[in-house]
Amino acid sequence: MILLGELANRDPAAFPDPDRLDIARDARGHQAFGLGTHHCLGQPLARMELQVVYPALLRRVPTLRLATELEKVPFKYDAVIYGVHALPVTW
Repeated sequence: MILLGELANRDPAAFPDPDRLDIARDARGHQAFGLGTHHCLGQPLARMELQVVYPALLRRVPTLRLATELEKVPFKYDAVIYGVHALPVTW
Protein backbone atom coordinates (compact mmCIF):
# COMPACT_ATOMS: atom_id res chain seq x y z
CA MET A 1 0.00 0.00 0.00
CA ILE A 2 1.31 3.44 -0.92
CA LEU A 3 0.25 6.49 1.07
CA LEU A 4 0.49 9.80 -0.68
CA GLY A 5 1.91 12.54 1.50
CA GLU A 6 0.01 15.15 -0.48
CA LEU A 7 -3.27 13.62 0.71
CA ALA A 8 -2.38 13.21 4.39
CA ASN A 9 -3.33 16.77 5.32
CA ARG A 10 -6.34 17.00 3.01
CA ASP A 11 -8.76 14.71 4.89
CA PRO A 12 -11.99 16.67 5.44
CA ALA A 13 -12.76 14.45 8.45
CA ALA A 14 -9.58 15.73 10.14
CA PHE A 15 -9.37 19.25 8.70
CA PRO A 16 -12.59 21.14 7.93
CA ASP A 17 -12.42 22.76 4.48
CA PRO A 18 -8.90 21.38 3.82
CA ASP A 19 -8.43 23.29 0.54
CA ARG A 20 -8.81 26.69 2.23
CA LEU A 21 -5.72 28.48 3.59
CA ASP A 22 -6.37 29.00 7.29
CA ILE A 23 -3.30 30.00 9.29
CA ALA A 24 -5.31 29.83 12.53
CA ARG A 25 -6.43 26.22 11.94
CA ASP A 26 -5.72 23.71 14.70
CA ALA A 27 -3.40 21.47 12.70
CA ARG A 28 -1.75 19.41 15.43
CA GLY A 29 -2.49 16.20 13.52
CA HIS A 30 -0.94 17.31 10.22
CA GLN A 31 1.78 15.25 8.58
CA ALA A 32 4.06 17.99 7.25
CA PHE A 33 7.00 16.70 9.31
CA GLY A 34 6.20 13.01 8.98
CA LEU A 35 5.33 10.66 11.79
CA GLY A 36 7.01 8.11 14.02
CA THR A 37 10.36 6.76 12.85
CA HIS A 38 9.99 8.72 9.62
CA HIS A 39 9.69 12.14 11.23
CA CYS A 40 11.84 15.02 10.08
CA LEU A 41 14.89 15.47 12.31
CA GLY A 42 14.74 19.22 11.72
CA GLN A 43 11.17 19.47 13.02
CA PRO A 44 11.95 21.04 16.44
CA LEU A 45 14.25 23.61 14.87
CA ALA A 46 11.77 24.48 12.11
CA ARG A 47 8.95 24.93 14.62
CA MET A 48 11.11 27.11 16.86
CA GLU A 49 12.24 29.25 13.90
CA LEU A 50 8.63 29.80 12.81
CA GLN A 51 7.58 30.72 16.36
CA VAL A 52 10.30 33.39 16.37
CA VAL A 53 10.20 34.69 12.80
CA TYR A 54 6.46 35.30 12.30
CA PRO A 55 5.94 37.52 15.37
CA ALA A 56 9.23 39.33 14.64
CA LEU A 57 8.23 39.94 11.02
CA LEU A 58 4.81 41.27 12.00
CA ARG A 59 6.35 43.53 14.68
CA ARG A 60 8.84 44.97 12.18
CA VAL A 61 6.36 45.27 9.30
CA PRO A 62 2.94 45.68 10.97
CA THR A 63 1.25 46.68 7.70
CA LEU A 64 2.35 43.49 5.88
CA ARG A 65 -0.51 42.03 3.85
CA LEU A 66 -1.25 40.11 0.65
CA ALA A 67 -0.80 42.18 -2.50
CA THR A 68 -3.44 40.16 -4.30
CA GLU A 69 -6.65 38.35 -3.55
CA LEU A 70 -6.14 35.03 -1.77
CA GLU A 71 -7.95 33.25 -4.59
CA LYS A 72 -5.24 34.46 -7.01
CA VAL A 73 -2.29 33.06 -5.01
CA PRO A 74 -0.78 30.31 -7.22
CA PHE A 75 -0.70 27.10 -5.17
CA LYS A 76 1.53 24.12 -6.00
CA TYR A 77 -0.90 21.27 -6.49
CA ASP A 78 1.48 19.46 -8.84
CA ALA A 79 4.56 19.30 -6.60
CA VAL A 80 5.75 16.77 -4.03
CA ILE A 81 5.70 19.49 -1.38
CA TYR A 82 2.49 21.50 -1.12
CA GLY A 83 2.88 25.26 -0.97
CA VAL A 84 2.70 28.34 -3.15
CA HIS A 85 4.64 29.27 -6.27
CA ALA A 86 4.73 32.91 -5.15
CA LEU A 87 3.27 34.96 -2.33
CA PRO A 88 3.00 38.60 -3.37
CA VAL A 89 2.92 40.92 -0.36
CA THR A 90 2.91 44.64 0.24
CA TRP A 91 3.25 46.90 3.26
